[in-house]
Amino acid sequence: MSADWRAPPPLPPSAPERVRGALGGSLLFEQPALAADRARFEAFVAGPEPLGVEVGFDHGMRILERARRQPDWRWLGLEIRRARVDAAAPHAPTNTLLWRADARAVFAALMPPGRVSLVEVYFPTPTDNPRHLLWTQSFVDAVARSLAPDGRLVVVTDVEGLHQHIGALLAGWTEAEEPPPAGVLSRRERVCRRDELPVYRRCVSPPPQG
Repeated sequence: MSADWRAPPPLPPSAPERVRGALGGSLLFEQPALAADRARFEAFVAGPEPLGVEVGFDHGMRILERARRQPDWRWLGLEIRRARVDAAAPHAPTNTLLWRADARAVFAALMPPGRVSLVEVYFPTPTDNPRHLLWTQSFVDAVARSLAPDGRLVVVTDVEGLHQHIGALLAGWTEAEEPPPAGVLSRRERVCRRDELPVYRRCVSPPPQG
């Protein structure tokens, strides 16, 4: 992806209960066929342990290793590609839920406020289609509501334009110390290291809620 990537024009805002997104957006969660999946999610995040979320976990290598190394946490992986979820799910420890769902809708419509301790987004896909763009002000606001006051958001990308776009959205957030390494590199991380590509990292905590 070219380093001169720029965000597409934003779509008109929508109410949280009508969040646009892949797989039908938040409307998907209102379907009776998804009632069991929603109940499973709600039970999972209701646990007392700290909750970590990886958005777009791809092959699942990072989140599965995190779950093995930190069994005292709960780990939620959100990924829209069914094949990725189906391939990784059989290897998930009991403290892990891998769900085929759009993170935009989950954070906006389902995630309890202040519940999440860590959100990780590694190498989000740049797009020219505003309907597919993850990084919008609405998404950032939803993540901020979901994070605990000392919670952290980690974003890693090799696209400078996307890094700058995300930085502008996170203006007012506080720089924070990155969590310990997952113990394994994602596929894209390995490519960047092999090809000596620049990688841009950001770890921040949400601004105080007014």
